[in-house]
Amino acid sequence: MPPHRWLSITVTLPSDGPGAGSPGLLPSTLVELGGRGVEEEGASFTTYLPPPEDLEGFLRLVRSRIAELALPGAELRWGWRAHDDWEILWRKGLGPRSVTDRLIIAPSWEVPDVEEGQILIVLDPGMAFGTAEHATTRGCLRLMDSRVEEGDRIADVGSGSGILSIAAAHLGAREVLAMEGDPLACDAARENLIANQVQGKVRVAQEEYRGSEPLPGGRYQGIVANIQSSVLLPLLPAFRDSLAEGGWVILSGILAEERRSVLSVAAGYGLDLEEEDPEGEWWTGAFRLSKART
Repeated sequence: MPPHRWLSITVTLPSDGPGAGSPGLLPSTLVELGGRGVEEEGASFTTYLPPPEDLEGFLRLVRSRIAELALPGAELRWGWRAHDDWEILWRKGLGPRSVTDRLIIAPSWEVPDVEEGQILIVLDPGMAFGTAEHATTRGCLRLMDSRVEEGDRIADVGSGSGILSIAAAHLGAREVLAMEGDPLACDAARENLIANQVQGKVRVAQEEYRGSEPLPGGRYQGIVANIQSSVLLPLLPAFRDSLAEGGWVILSGILAEERRSVLSVAAGYGLDLEEEDPEGEWWTGAFRLSKART
């Protein structure tokens, strides 16, 4: 069950001066601290978290992590939000979005008519990350559109709201494994699967995958992982060992400045860059397993 109230954390960056308008790792840091997605409005970044047992200790941790990001002038504000308030907050400015020519994401209160051949994913904003409002989610969807084939087995690691798993199922995957460690996100994902009528194709596994062993269930034609790079890179050898011959992996949650190091590490595991999708300061890459496994 969700808590009756959520801790609201807002970090506002200065409008001028060094580093102004460049949040860098701030959004992914807020998610790493437990935030259920990040809402960006101008120079302010807001997330919502379950109430911590030690509020003062947690706020000290947040301030420490923000200080590590070297964002001079960053201002932290916090407060409480009743659980029922979040839907009103997250509805603001959300409507149907065409991510590709055939992939359309829409909230349940504004479902558009779609043309033949288009795929509609209905997804309401919630306390789980992933509504196509973030560049990393859009990058994954764009690169998945041309890669998921009929009958594929796909793994979605760090699945959040389940948006990428739902897309994979609609694009033709016969079986999708959605792995997510957050129980609230898993609950949201299961609801979204039902809303999009793909619960028969997608299995949600509540598990914090660390990559010491290959993914459960055998080999996959494709793996998608929208997680920050510090978590992604240690998973690459397990991803390689989880892919079927000629399989692909899409990696996101990566800053543009981290591109070179990600390419280097991936190449060392026999994962060759096939296509890339930069958007703003974020970068998403699609890699193909080389014929000779390393």
